[in-house]
Parts: sequence; C-alpha cells; structure tokens
Amino acid sequence: MSLTFDKDYITAQTLDAFRLQTDPLADDTVRKIIDSGFESQINQIFMVLVQNDSFDQDTFSGLDASLALTLNDYFRSTNHLPEWANMDQILEGERVFGEFGPEIFMLLNVSSLPMCYTCAKGAQVLFETGRLLTHNQDVDPLARRLMETAQMVANVLSPGGLLPDGRGLVTIQKVRLIHASIRYFLKKERHGHVWDVKTLGEPINQEDLAGTLMSFGPVILTGLKRLKVELSDSEIKSYMHCWKVVGYLMGIDAKLLPDSYEEGFDLATRILKHQAQESEAGQALTSSCIRFINHIIPVNTFDEVPAYLMSYFLKDFSEASGVNLAKCIGVDDQPDTKDRIVLSMAKFLVGHISEIAHWDLIQKIAPPFNRLMLEGIIRFYNGGKKVHFFIPPSLKKDWKLEDC
Repeated sequence: MSLTFDKDYITAQTLDAFRLQTDPLADDTVRKIIDSGFESQINQIFMVLVQNDSFDQDTFSGLDASLALTLNDYFRSTNHLPEWANMDQILEGERVFGEFGPEIFMLLNVSSLPMCYTCAKGAQVLFETGRLLTHNQDVDPLARRLMETAQMVANVLSPGGLLPDGRGLVTIQKVRLIHASIRYFLKKERHGHVWDVKTLGEPINQEDLAGTLMSFGPVILTGLKRLKVELSDSEIKSYMHCWKVVGYLMGIDAKLLPDSYEEGFDLATRILKHQAQESEAGQALTSSCIRFINHIIPVNTFDEVPAYLMSYFLKDFSEASGVNLAKCIGVDDQPDTKDRIVLSMAKFLVGHISEIAHWDLIQKIAPPFNRLMLEGIIRFYNGGKKVHFFIPPSLKKDWKLEDC
C-alpha cells in the first residue's frame, strides 16, 4: 500500500474506509484528559488555548500538574515539520498570501466554506455542534467559527507561521485538540441521541479533514484563477506545498496529501462525488454564512453578492464532479440575479453607468467586496471582544488596512 498520494488509490471504497479513521494522537490526548477525571476542565483548557498564540512550559501552569503534563507532552510531540518540508517553498507560499491576502480571505467565505457545506455528512457535524448557526438573531456562534477559520489561515501563511512555535503551527496544534474534543462529546449519548457512525462516519474523519484541506489549497487557487490572478507554476506549487505541510501537521493520512494543484483538484473532485448532496444542514450553514457576511458589510448594495459569488466559484467543481454544488447548499443562480446586482452596482458606482454593457461583473465587484469583507471582519472581531483577529502589521500595511 502506498504511503504517499496516488490518485488511483482514491476510490469510493478507500474513501469509505477513511470515514472511519480520525486522528489517534489528538484523540488519545483528549481521552487521557477525560480518563484522568478532568472532563469538567475541558472548557478551561481551551480558554487557555484560545488566549495564547504561543506555547512554552508555563502555558498550562495554572492547571493541575498531571493535566499540564499531558498537554505539554502533546504540544512537544507535534511541534515539528515533516522531513520533506521545503522552507523555500513555504516562504514563497507566504509571499503569495502576502500579495493576494484580501482575495484569499474573500474566497474562504464564498468558496472554501460553501464547498465544505456541500458535503452533507461533514456539514452535519458542523450543524450539530451549533458553532456555525445563529440563534435568536445572534451572529456570535457563526462569527466565532468564521474567525477561527480565517485566523488559522492568516496564522499559517503569515511570515514565520510554520516555524517551530510559530503562530500557525501552534494554531494547528490547538485545532487538532478542538477536533478531538468535538468527536468525544458528539459521540457521547445526549438526551437519547447517539452519533450514527454507520451512516455518517466518525465525526471529523480523515475524508472530511482532507476535503477541508483541499478547500484551502486547490479550491482557493481555482478561485484566484477565476479572479484572473496569474500565478507562476512555482507559486502554485509552493502554495500547495504549504497546505500539504499543514495537512501533515493536522494529522491527515499521507495518502490524502497531494503534491500538485492538479492532484489536489482531482482529490477534491473525488470527495465531492462521494459526499456532495443537498442537505438541510448544508443549506442552514450557508444561509448563516451569508447573513453574517451581510452583517459585517453595512452596504446594502452587496446583499445579493455573497450567494452569487458562491454559485460562481463553485462552477469549476460542479462541472468536474457532475454535481450541482450550488443547488446542494441553496444558492443556485437565478436568471435575473446578475441583472439585479449590475443595477445595484451601477447605483453604487455613480458615474460609470455607461460602462455597464462592458463589465466583467466578477472583476467589477470582487475588489470592493473583498476589501469591505476584510475590513468588516477586523472591525467585528476587534470591537471590544476578548479575542481579537490578528493580522501582522506588515501585512496590514501591504493590504492598506492600517486604519482598521
């Protein structure tokens, strides 16, 4: 059996098997915590994790000594890059993020996350944790999850993020523990409800992890192509390499870690063929995501833009997989949507109405939309909240966000 990626190995049968595999190292760490009688301190542990962007021997000094030892052992054992990691490629991947960060942040919300929501079984995990849904018009549960995703990407791809003890590496270590805790609590009987492993697979299993990883790698690169961002072969390879390293650090099986964009696109397509279908969970998550985006962009001109962009950026993978992904999550394009957006944008860009007939709509709406979104994210999370959204000063300068 191959220990590296081989697209011929990825079949419906092997993907079924990966749905029953998780992350033994992180799962064992959480199990040790529970078995040692510290289940009640899980929330305290993760408050420590959330409030610290670095790790040292004193990070968990406020906890019970045996609990701190278990956590310290986990962080020390996962604090290293794979032997095959190429630092030159990692640095080049960081430069791609430094140049196109605003576009990447937009694509995370209108391409990467929607792609994940199309996979009904994986979406059910997100739905049941309740971390992405709004309650009583409160956007905080969704906002928290979107921040976690965006912050992880920023930490990983910012300068030095994947160095030992870098923000990105520590963030990945924390995410693995969070995933393991979610698995543990979802599989506990709650009010007579038991997680259906036979139907859904293990929560946050290897296939779901690989699909999510592809949403950060080839899905983003495909979106950049649609935005007419021209990357060199070397830049594309380096960006993919960054996410292969992240996949290794996340505990994803090597057989699910492609090297090239083409391999990644193929893996994403095979997972979509295997998992994508209409679901109430996926549609609810998508609806919540759209509401949150509209909440942080206080310009009504763009209200219909998120769903339109989701439909637009899903097209390549819809064609490749043979599944109408936009329909899966309830954003399939209506015939008059584009006309309404064009009219709204014409009013927004007063003085340019005569140019409407010559517009490439995506090229027209993407720059102001991605900037408003990024500014909105920063203002929302940094508006007096305990946990702030952090972007390194150098990147804020490059992206002209110094005033946010």
